[in-house]
Formats: sequence, C-alpha cells, structure tokens
Amino acid sequence: MLDDGRFMVLWQKYAAVIHVLLKNTDSDVQKLQLYKHEFDVLGQKQKANMTFSFNLINGRAVNIVSTTGIARDLWQVLDTKLATRQLLKDRKIKVSVGKSYELLFEKIPEAVCEELIEQV
Repeated sequence: MLDDGRFMVLWQKYAAVIHVLLKNTDSDVQKLQLYKHEFDVLGQKQKANMTFSFNLINGRAVNIVSTTGIARDLWQVLDTKLATRQLLKDRKIKVSVGKSYELLFEKIPEAVCEELIEQV
C-alpha cells in the first residue's frame, strides 16, 4: 500500500474527461490514451507494473483490493467527485489500463455482472 495517493494528481488531471467517457460507456467502449512519462514521473520504479483492471458496479469498486495503488487512486478520485459518484450509481463498467497505457471503460453485460456480484 506504499503507492496509495501517489497517482492522485494524475487522475485528478483527467477527472473531467473520465467523467465524460463514463457517461458514454452505454454506447461503446471508451478509451483515453495516457502517456508513459506521466506514470514514470510518479512511479517509484521505471519498470513498475502500471497495468490494472477492476469493475465498477452500481457505484462500488469491485475486486480493487488486489490491484495496484494506481487503480485505488483512480477509484478514490472517481468516488470523491459527487457528479461522477451519482453517474456510477446505476452503471456497470470494467476499468482497465494495459501495457499501451490506454485507459479503457467497457460496459459489463448484465449476465456477467450478476456473476461478479455473486463472487463478492
């Protein structure tokens, strides 16, 4: 948990854009290209793993405990913004960042969502 809080500045920078992308997940997968140097500046190690994935189900982050501090910081920024918190109340979205530093937001189908909720 050493990384907690380190990436808050990065996610706050993109908070408004992320809010718009979250709104549009009903129609299609939403993508935001991030930049490696932004992670390197904030990260402790140049080779640190910056990839993660977690689910947002009805305004709650699911399976985020086992992810990196960077994911937890993203969730904290999303959760502190009242408009974003209200937007997420009735949505089911998978959030991920891969090796290409592309932030993806994908709508989770209802059938898959029910399975995820049962696992929790």
